[in-house]
Amino acid sequence: MERRLPRVILTREEALRILDAAREKTPTGLRDRAIIETCYSTGIRVSEIANLTPDDVDTEARILRVVQGKGRKDRNVPLTRAAAESVETYLVEGRPRLIGRKGARFLFLANRGGFMDPSTINRAIQRYAKKARVRKRVSCHTFRHSVATHLLRGRADIRHIQALLGHKSLQTTALYTKVSVDDLLKVLERSHPREKIQRRHDRR
Repeated sequence: MERRLPRVILTREEALRILDAAREKTPTGLRDRAIIETCYSTGIRVSEIANLTPDDVDTEARILRVVQGKGRKDRNVPLTRAAAESVETYLVEGRPRLIGRKGARFLFLANRGGFMDPSTINRAIQRYAKKARVRKRVSCHTFRHSVATHLLRGRADIRHIQALLGHKSLQTTALYTKVSVDDLLKVLERSHPREKIQRRHDRR
């Protein structure tokens, strides 16, 4: 059966609005912004976000190590400067204040310390999406699909996107090419001389 493209993909403007909404200086606010920046930077899965440890991130080198991701494979993914800075700020100013009796094994800690499960991560992301007035059901997976689409539209090589997302098969990554074809169709309909003639004919 042919796989369908996910329906929910953020525009670049929507993604930036959500990031702009996540500017709370509380420990949980710093954590949430770091999570969203990491999602949009790397496109990693919510389960991979939840299982990160402080040892998995090098903010100076801007590298994130995903250990035992899907398919039980490790991979290194790059961080944008904004993501690296957000994670570093959270590590210094936010995370120490979230460490509780449950310990501090994980990078992103729950409100009272300990493991922050995927559903809690997605609820936090959705809260900022609502705050930014983005009328879509937004989750970590939404950012995963969105970053792949935005990189492809920015002419990134599809094999680089495959490596970033940790897709085993290039065919999985190739699903995103349909989005660019749809974009090209819109450009053609708007700009091609034959389409302009057809529009004038249709208005008669």
